[in-house]
Amino acid sequence: MVERSHPEVSLVFPEHYGQAAMVLGRAFVDDPPMLAILGEVPDPSERARRLAVMFSVALAMNRRCGQPVFGVFDRGRVVAAAVVEGVDPASFVMVMLPHLHRLPRLVAALGWDGVKRALRLLDVLARNHPVQPHLYLNLLGVDPDHQRRHYGIAILDHLRALARARGDLAGVYLETATPQNVAYYQRAGYEVLGELNPLGVRMWRMMQPVHS
Repeated sequence: MVERSHPEVSLVFPEHYGQAAMVLGRAFVDDPPMLAILGEVPDPSERARRLAVMFSVALAMNRRCGQPVFGVFDRGRVVAAAVVEGVDPASFVMVMLPHLHRLPRLVAALGWDGVKRALRLLDVLARNHPVQPHLYLNLLGVDPDHQRRHYGIAILDHLRALARARGDLAGVYLETATPQNVAYYQRAGYEVLGELNPLGVRMWRMMQPVHS
């Protein structure tokens, strides 16, 4: 297959959310916060399966509050996905209430303790966003079989362009929990704002200023 030098980023519509959830599950299978949420699950394929369930619920919630999902497709399938929130996302309680019927799926995948750890993580992250208006890159994952093809950078460039077009935003904000990703995002123009330690995991808060 011929690699595209400039991967095309598009909206991911709900009919492809299942694929996006599986991509994110595979991409985050060794991510420290996800390991902390899951607890002791030694088999990587089982971790990916459980995370895909969690991400499928997250994507359904994202759709409910009108937040976009962006991605890259290869031969009609999602191979990279990004979950993005705007300046004024709905409160977690208001988003979660219509999805209480999905709670048994989450409990089956994560266990009650895992669900509680996930909620604690979300609470800490939400309370530490920058005060300036920004786009929030909640999740960005590329399927391991499709990495090193510039799909992630293509999505980052797309979000930078969206933020610049708005005119009222300070930039694009994210958190990451691996030193390699810190360097990756710095090469894309992100700056470290500080650190957090939710669930005992070291995480970096990073912002890509619109004028960088």
